[in-house]
Amino acid sequence: MTVENLGTSVRVIGADGVSEELPASPANQSSRFGESHDAIVIDGRDALVMKGGASPVTCTR
Repeated sequence: MTVENLGTSVRVIGADGVSEELPASPANQSSRFGESHDAIVIDGRDALVMKGGASPVTCTR
């Protein structure tokens, strides 16, 4: 999984090559991004990835 921080959004690219862009949530955030049932929280070198219907996954840079 690759997470690209675009400032006001992040692009999450899965191992299968499928990408999804998540906007800041709320709009003034720089570490919380999400839409519908998907979200990502970035904290330093760690990212918590939450996808609807799946267990949260912690990723480290």
